Amino acid sequence: MLFSSIALRNASRVGLRRLPTANATANTTAVQLRQKSSASGGIPTPILSGWYKIFGHSTIGYATWLVAGIIVAEGMTGAASDFVWNSVNAGRTYETVDWSKFKTDDDDEDEDEDEDEDEDEEEGDGDGDDDDDDDDDE
Repeated sequence: MLFSSIALRNASRVGLRRLPTANATANTTAVQLRQKSSASGGIPTPILSGWYKIFGHSTIGYATWLVAGIIVAEGMTGAASDFVWNSVNAGRTYETVDWSKFKTDDDDEDEDEDEDEDEDEEEGDGDGDDDDDDDDDE
């Protein structure tokens, strides 16, 4: 196909083009329609014109378009990869582990003992000597 288009191009330059037939005219019309639709990449022309008026006509506008596009694309790919990671590793990461399964009764007793010790320390501070230095010289 590549070589046939090169041969056709060379033949048309030399003037050896075949006379158009009904089938060739239909093919030419189809090719022209395809070229018109693919010229804009399938995006309607008014949308491309609007984009060009906003971003494409200046270097700073185009640079802004690129930076914004990169940031948005990075956010989307990051969110997608996080979603895949979390779905594959459900229950294995710190955020998804059910920590209530690991709670024991010993932890509650330790907390109660700590509270009792704190209360005893608060009550035992009434010895009258508020300064921290040793006053053995008295």
